[in-house]
Amino acid sequence: MELLQLKYFIALAHNEHLTKTAREFVVTPSAISISLARLEEELGVKLFDRIGRNLHLNSFGQAYFAHVEKALGALRDGASELDEMKHSGRRDLTFGLVNPFLWQNPLQLFHTIHPEIHVRQIAFDTGTARPALPKEGVNFIVASPDSVYDPLWDYELLFNDRVLLAVPKDHPFASRKSIDLSEARDEWFINSLNNTSFRSFCDKLCEQAGFVPKSKIECDYLLRPKMLERENMVCLTTYHGKLSGIFDETTLIDISSPNNIRPQAIFWRKSQYQTQSMKTFRRFMVDYFKDYPHLGKHLPSAERDSH
Repeated sequence: MELLQLKYFIALAHNEHLTKTAREFVVTPSAISISLARLEEELGVKLFDRIGRNLHLNSFGQAYFAHVEKALGALRDGASELDEMKHSGRRDLTFGLVNPFLWQNPLQLFHTIHPEIHVRQIAFDTGTARPALPKEGVNFIVASPDSVYDPLWDYELLFNDRVLLAVPKDHPFASRKSIDLSEARDEWFINSLNNTSFRSFCDKLCEQAGFVPKSKIECDYLLRPKMLERENMVCLTTYHGKLSGIFDETTLIDISSPNNIRPQAIFWRKSQYQTQSMKTFRRFMVDYFKDYPHLGKHLPSAERDSH
């Protein structure tokens, strides 16, 4: 087998689609299909189940995926270690994040303190189809532990974010300091986009409050506060959404029930070689959020281990 075959296989496992994978490598779909057929012939098993136009890893494919991911990760780590040995100047690392506003301040401070370390940001979301985590080349991600299910990644909790109810300033709820979410069952909601981890969390929160949110509009986090005012609706956001400033023209209300805490953690691949730059970045992120009194304390270790 060849290295390119394995790269095709990993990409196909992530994309679950021949054409999308071919576009990623700038080759034809038939080239990906032929490569996969040769790999399956050499291994003596089928790695994917074909469902319509999509391909999904079967039990053989899932077992093989874990080993190939480790092998390719080891090759990347070797290159990183050699690069760190070779250069004494600028260091690079890649950081996957869901909401750029959430990390704007800490990343700006990190750059000020460590200008020699260049942090490349990649936007992604953990709510998409498996495998949900970013593909090769990403050193860290930050996400909620309940939205990540990959055993190849480990994590350390950073802080507990809070989900809030945003309403127009002239809304009947606007004078409230806190609210039981069940009281909003008759409101029209502006939802975040479907198949995102935050949308999934909000849907579960409403379900725990005993209702399915009525929604006519779905849009990204930048448009939600603007649409909220214009359409006289409500939406859910986080304390860090408040800190971003995009909800300044609305009223944000704390949710007393159900539990509105959404932990955030920094993830890294268990088998990945930790360069000095990575160690510096990880420690900085943990220390930055350690003393955030408005975000609450870290979850107890027993609760962490239950995820």
